[in-house]
Amino acid sequence: MRTLTLNHDYAEDLTTFLAKLADVAVWEKLGSEASAEHIDPDTEMTVRTPMPKAELPSALASRLPSETELVEVYMIPGDVLGTDAEVRMTARAAGVPVEIDAVLELHEVASATKLTAHAEISSSIPMFGAMIEQAVVPILQKRLSDRLQRFETV
Repeated sequence: MRTLTLNHDYAEDLTTFLAKLADVAVWEKLGSEASAEHIDPDTEMTVRTPMPKAELPSALASRLPSETELVEVYMIPGDVLGTDAEVRMTARAAGVPVEIDAVLELHEVASATKLTAHAEISSSIPMFGAMIEQAVVPILQKRLSDRLQRFETV
């Protein structure tokens, strides 16, 4: 298992930021297909994003279907008391033997939101799992970092 931690600051308060996370239109502006299921008071957001083979290691890309997509599921809290919230996220892609489990810790400070993402990347392939995880971490780090920055502009 590999771990990854990313940080990003947003100029929005926590409530506004959580509302953006739970907004299908925001995800669509980022180039993903999204659907929301409201589980009172929370929202389960499913986000599907194409995974261009050019971004993947060639040994892995050659074994994937042509239309591979990353499927992320976020559990977004609807009721937040105070200045802290936690969003859980899982991700997987068909044909890719890797699972991602993450916690997004959100803290409101002076009407801004500080995000810390803690992700665990694991592969179920015996003997080759560590090699696959190692190859996926830099790709995941770049994609998540880019998304965190783009999320601010939507």
